[in-house]
Amino acid sequence: QACKGIYDRAIFRKLELVCDDCYNLYRKPKVATTCRDNCFAHSTFKYCVVNLGLDLELFTYLSDMIRG
Repeated sequence: QACKGIYDRAIFRKLELVCDDCYNLYRKPKVATTCRDNCFAHSTFKYCVVNLGLDLELFTYLSDMIRG
């Protein structure tokens, strides 16, 4: 599923950084790809947010915004 909500480069970059940092933490290519699946709606994205010690509510809200 493509991101069909608002396009905000800063928000998109924050979400991308979650996936990049998660990949750097676990070094598994599958983490990097599934994290971005369905415009950051995959459970791996939430897993990454939690394991990076980030605010799950905030990042869920941001991913909802860009999904529309």
